[in-house]
Amino acid sequence: MSFWNIFGNMAVSDKGETITRMSDTMSVSTTGVTYTKMGNMAFGSDGSSYTQIGEFSTDGSTRMGRMTTGRGALFTDKPDSSIKFDFDDDASW
Repeated sequence: MSFWNIFGNMAVSDKGETITRMSDTMSVSTTGVTYTKMGNMAFGSDGSSYTQIGEFSTDGSTRMGRMTTGRGALFTDKPDSSIKFDFDDDASW
């Protein structure tokens, strides 16, 4: 499990990986994996998939504001509009 910090449309892991959010439905990792979000699910071009339930993901990760305990929680939507993803708001994905 890795820890991620979210900065605007980018998230950086404690292992040095970066995922950049390109649009509301597509994100790209520095490892070459492309993630596509559809509803409460996210699919990686490497075959990975994550289902979000609130602040939790099926990979066992959790989101706490601008930090997550794993990759799957990066794709969760926060109900509070002050921390919902927006290109102008660096608070959330």
